[in-house]
Amino acid sequence: MPSSEPPHDLVMNVRFLLLPLASALTLLPALASLSAEPQERSAELDEAARFLAGLPPLPGSPLESLASHPAWQEHAKEMEKLWEYFRHFQLDPIRQWSAEFLEASFSSTSPVFYPFSGPDAIYPRCFFPYASLYVLASREETGVPPSFAGLQSADLAWELPRIRQSLQWLLQWSFSVTKETRRLTASSTLGGMLPLYSLLLVRDGCRLLSVERGPSGGSTCLLFQGPEGREQRLCYFSVNLEDGAISSSGLPRFLQTIPAGPTLIKAASYLLHGSGFSELRRLILARSTLVLQDDSGIPVRFFAGGWTLRFFGLYQGPIRIFREFYQPELATLTANAHPPPLPFGFGYRWKREEASLIVATRSPRPPSTATRNKEGRSPPR
Repeated sequence: MPSSEPPHDLVMNVRFLLLPLASALTLLPALASLSAEPQERSAELDEAARFLAGLPPLPGSPLESLASHPAWQEHAKEMEKLWEYFRHFQLDPIRQWSAEFLEASFSSTSPVFYPFSGPDAIYPRCFFPYASLYVLASREETGVPPSFAGLQSADLAWELPRIRQSLQWLLQWSFSVTKETRRLTASSTLGGMLPLYSLLLVRDGCRLLSVERGPSGGSTCLLFQGPEGREQRLCYFSVNLEDGAISSSGLPRFLQTIPAGPTLIKAASYLLHGSGFSELRRLILARSTLVLQDDSGIPVRFFAGGWTLRFFGLYQGPIRIFREFYQPELATLTANAHPPPLPFGFGYRWKREEASLIVATRSPRPPSTATRNKEGRSPPR
């Protein structure tokens, strides 16, 4: 029977993973600046991503001959196993749970922020599949989008296993090992986050349309069509999220130009518990309508006023190497709430019977005096 905790030597290297019409109009100024470079051809980008995902090329595709390569045949078989495992134990249960317990947030098109994302582009889509925009941020390199030329020049016997290994921890254990991710994605042809994001999106039934780069090079966006036919975006910021560095990264300014929405935090190495990431913590609390996180995210004491907390699963405290971040207040709140169990693993607690999460929802703000007057009501006396 495997241990309920990941192997110590690997977890030590775990870093922070590390529209309605009105919303659409609000997004336009922010997204307009992200198309400074020519867009990739839609068909090539999507077909190349499908090839990386282990899905068969379309008839007549330039990649059709590459699909006969023994390395790709093995890759396709192993990716199918890996994805089916993830779909059965994580994706389907999370979507069913989210539809029931997240209610309006599950179906909302509001932008989702996911700091410490690493290679994970799939969990925000599990919880919030209809978001118009996913904003991911971590220190991993952006890389380049998959292309016919890149795949045709790649050493598939060397590259494809590394692609699988880069996602294996995420799809089986729900988090990534930063040191391993960086080692495995250090490739001149298929390295960085964009190939992994592209792979995960097409595996989730999306069709890639284009890639857009910001003029400063601080962010890169994938435009894609979701399974329902709606256009959505995933924007990645390769940034240092620590105090001092984040303020000069362009990420806070970008978040200020888009509507408020949910924030997802998981397996974040408890960095938001300390003082070194206080700017990010304040940014999350200021821009979020909902924060969905495990206990490695923002400590519950920071949700003192203006938030409603819900708990799911039984809080057992951090895994051993993070035991100093135990939250007695969270233990008491969870025990008193008698929360329902989770049907999936989450964060460092990959066994569903040991997993827990917190859903913090911002309480509705009372309308301002000006708003009440405009609606024809008198201010209170």
